[in-house]
Amino acid sequence: MRLMHSLLTLVLAGGLWAAPSANAASSPAPYPLWTLDSQSLLQTQQKIIAADPSVLPAYRALQDRAATALLAPYRSVVNKTLTPPSGSKNDYMSMGPYWWPNPSTPNGLPYVQRDGQRNPESHGSALDADNLQGMASDSLDLALMYRFTQEARYAEKAAAVIRAWFLTPATRMNPHLRYAQSIPGIVDGRGIGIIDTRELWKVIDAAALIQPALSPSEMDALRAWFVQYAQWLSTSENGKEEAAAKNNHGMFFDVQLALYWLYTGETARARQLVFDAQTKRFAAQFDKRGWMPLELARTKPYHYHTFTLEAVTRLALYGQRVQALVPAGQGLSASDVRCSAAALDISCPLDLWHREIDGKSLQSVLQRVAEVVVNPAGWTFATSLEPKPDLPPAIYALALARAAYPPEMMAQALALLHKEKPDSIYWLLWPAP
Repeated sequence: MRLMHSLLTLVLAGGLWAAPSANAASSPAPYPLWTLDSQSLLQTQQKIIAADPSVLPAYRALQDRAATALLAPYRSVVNKTLTPPSGSKNDYMSMGPYWWPNPSTPNGLPYVQRDGQRNPESHGSALDADNLQGMASDSLDLALMYRFTQEARYAEKAAAVIRAWFLTPATRMNPHLRYAQSIPGIVDGRGIGIIDTRELWKVIDAAALIQPALSPSEMDALRAWFVQYAQWLSTSENGKEEAAAKNNHGMFFDVQLALYWLYTGETARARQLVFDAQTKRFAAQFDKRGWMPLELARTKPYHYHTFTLEAVTRLALYGQRVQALVPAGQGLSASDVRCSAAALDISCPLDLWHREIDGKSLQSVLQRVAEVVVNPAGWTFATSLEPKPDLPPAIYALALARAAYPPEMMAQALALLHKEKPDSIYWLLWPAP
């Protein structure tokens, strides 16, 4: 009776409100989730049914986005108004966001860089970047609404969104980023553009959530697309260039390739990549104070800390996934001598959440970012483009990482972030216990 009263109150106070199904997807799905977690989504569903205020603003925002996505036309790379140098609109094309027309030349070429200042030319219908991000977000929003309500219309539209971008021959994106983040007058595409696909994890998990709206053959075809894309990432010159990047770009390259290899069955390669990241990325890019020096050097250093942590925390998560598929050999534990910072071995457990190398750790970086949320005045790296830290982008990493650490480590920061932005989707993906 109390539950029914709560639901009625929500309908009256909050407008249209699709009640989640009590039986929605409680049985195991035939396709695994790689970034999301079935138990966390079940917990969110139970909180929604109970009218828990910790998730209701985020759920209402999800409803609104999904309602818009239901009516929106399908996004596709062929819809852009510009044509890539290849002549095929099936090739993805974007422009470096921080590059602007040259004021010293009549035609504005070659473009010049203004780090941290986005050129509006890099957005909109002329190119693909906005549509790519929108497609990924639409697919996940629709899939989550299907997961919470079991209304077929959400799954059907999510399936159509995915088909249009990845499967239908006339509209699908070719699986490469040869023309990503071009610079007019300088280069047709760069390795740095690989960061554009950083949110394709949403598509992979959305496809799993909406079963059986995508047929087994379509799921195979989607996986085949990612096989080809992972092959391009790992062998192309653009891919090699991005793999060598030292800042957030290197992190986002690794986390993408780790996921695509997990998703396509290349588990041993994923394990090696995540293992190498402990020294190649974490120990190389963190310092003993808990900061990322390469991101501190940017024009928006706090933004780049929270942004980079999106990749870092997912990489730690994929380490857990790999560990479940390929356990460490010979009963090794994290305390084994061969797993010390001085002598890491590929058979060591992949616990990137707690690994410390030369006094550097992911945990210390997360603690630093959480401290800034609690005390923004303590941030001492202000710049002209970032006079004070923008705090809500920290939700992603702190919410995802919450389960890996003692509850008190991030509780105050997450409570403050929830108060500031209660409608963030991440409260639904990784809810508080």
